[in-house]
Amino acid sequence: MPDVQEKIRRVGRVVGTLCTVARVLLSVSSVAFFVIAVLMYCNVPVPTGFVEKATDNGIFQYLVMIPNVESTVPARELLMIRSFTYAISQLILLYLVSIVHSMVADVAEGEEPFQVKTARRLRRSLWQVLFLALMNVMVALVVFFFGLLVSYLIEYGAYLQQRANEVSRIQEQIIVQFAEITENKSGQTGQHVKRVSEYARVLADEMGLSSTEADNIRLASTMHDVGKLLIPSEILDKPGRLTDEEYAVIKQHTTYGGQLLNNVEGEVMRLSRTIALDHHERWDGHGYAQGKVGEDISLEGRIVAVADVYDALTSRRSYKDAWDDREAYDEIVRCSGTQFDPAVVEAFERRYDEINEIRRRYHDDA
Repeated sequence: MPDVQEKIRRVGRVVGTLCTVARVLLSVSSVAFFVIAVLMYCNVPVPTGFVEKATDNGIFQYLVMIPNVESTVPARELLMIRSFTYAISQLILLYLVSIVHSMVADVAEGEEPFQVKTARRLRRSLWQVLFLALMNVMVALVVFFFGLLVSYLIEYGAYLQQRANEVSRIQEQIIVQFAEITENKSGQTGQHVKRVSEYARVLADEMGLSSTEADNIRLASTMHDVGKLLIPSEILDKPGRLTDEEYAVIKQHTTYGGQLLNNVEGEVMRLSRTIALDHHERWDGHGYAQGKVGEDISLEGRIVAVADVYDALTSRRSYKDAWDDREAYDEIVRCSGTQFDPAVVEAFERRYDEINEIRRRYHDDA
């Protein structure tokens, strides 16, 4: 899924650069017109034609309609006033650009791109746009109404964002509760679900996925074994090795997981279903349930496969003792290109210290 927040940040950086350039130009322009006004006041010769052309589109064009203005106010003084007020309008525009720059930073860099306070701050500032009429009446009106529209769009975006956050929160609660039910059915797994989810997040991050994608995989992976809810407890909890028939029943948990999550909507739930189906597939095609090969297996499934096996090896089960962490590491590396995606194993090797620290932090209670 495209990371919308990252796209917003990229656009924000471009707009921020444009705002910086605009602020420099407006600063130079306002200073220039202030200097021209001072020079005219001091009767120093200046290019009046330039001043007339620059300020012709502003509110000054209506001064000539006032009776006797041109005959009572010297043309040079009118130009001086026009130059001075134009400089002020440039400063006001500079202030508005600064506000836009600040709001773009709020949208692009904040945890949540749309905020009600940003919209209200924009509306409070809009009345100052009317001073742009000193420079250009039409521009002032267009900017004012466009800014008003944008402020309401940001506020509506904040409302939709709040609703989306609430849906995500409820979805996360459901996922966590399902994961806890699954975990409780197999008492020996301890904090297996928590560790696997954190391992998966680290691996996804190392493989270049965005923070949003990595966090979605972290959350979705907590339901990788949800299909075990439909596996008889006497098989799940059996001490010692399983018979071939029992192992065949255990293998059905991937299919059961896909079925349980088949009609559930939402990006994270879709990922949960994909992971539930694919986390026991093998890179060489000898996995289950569909015998997928290589990149036909979802990336999320390939990531969770490594995370799940590493944790299974380093955890105590009813049928085995926990492996030493270094032995488990060597086993993961040995199975690169056969059981596991080599790229995921390379990510595992690069971030192993962090993964092992997670294992220690969320160790099973004795």
